[in-house]
Amino acid sequence: MAGTILVCYDVETASDNTLGFLDGAVPMHEEMDIPCTMSLTGETIEACTAACKAAGQHPLVCSAQHTYSHVLLKTVYMQPGDGKPCSHSADGSDTFLIEAGDLETIEQELSRTQQIFLDTFGHPCRGLTAPWGAYRGLMDRPDLLRILDKVGLKWVRSYARDHRDCQPTPFDVQAFFYADQGLPDLLEIPIQGYQDDFYWERFDDRAHGPDYTDYLSWAVEHVVANDLIWCLNSHDHGTPTAEAFENTKGVWLRDVLTKAKSAGVRFVTCEAFYREQLAARDG
Repeated sequence: MAGTILVCYDVETASDNTLGFLDGAVPMHEEMDIPCTMSLTGETIEACTAACKAAGQHPLVCSAQHTYSHVLLKTVYMQPGDGKPCSHSADGSDTFLIEAGDLETIEQELSRTQQIFLDTFGHPCRGLTAPWGAYRGLMDRPDLLRILDKVGLKWVRSYARDHRDCQPTPFDVQAFFYADQGLPDLLEIPIQGYQDDFYWERFDDRAHGPDYTDYLSWAVEHVVANDLIWCLNSHDHGTPTAEAFENTKGVWLRDVLTKAKSAGVRFVTCEAFYREQLAARDG
């Protein structure tokens, strides 16, 4: 085996960007015969129901939720320490703070989206991508993990930041069950590297080259050489049409997926990966 990639997308804008992204990404995956996982906010499903339902019914697409309105599960305080303006900072500050929702709000958001999922797709949702992600995932929040378990979630992508609450997440952070927190069947699937190209643009040191495709090429080689799991991520931002997708995200996505496929990397959805991990643990 030469490593495994879980191609994942946060579909969250509830706008024309969602429609353009789905119109571009789904045909790309069909053409390349590569499965993917799409995490949708409840608001996005409500705003773009037909498109989300069509994408979710595609055999190569696994659907998960992303809360109802993109509420954070854990507070994020980005402190890169390099003196440069921080991502999302409107005033040019070199730090950025965004607070999480309270426990009641988080449970309401997850439960509401679970019902929307059932009404739209006809089956319960088993996975969650935590908006923004967090350092150490939910290791230190058994209260949140119990909420995820209560609403029926089996796997979560929440470990998506480094010790500065920035990125990249180290590749040695690999999938694990939350057994120490009392939920041995709940799997964490970390998002290694960068959550998208715009995070690379801000936080990467350019040690692997001047372009995002250089970093991604290095990542493929690293995954193959060490037989790692890589959760490769992107968003439905700046893609109002399929053409816009092809001319922006589609460029680097096609490049990295082609290189990974040529290197013999295996591609699976998050749900398939969860079942594999459960079977391997119990096997």
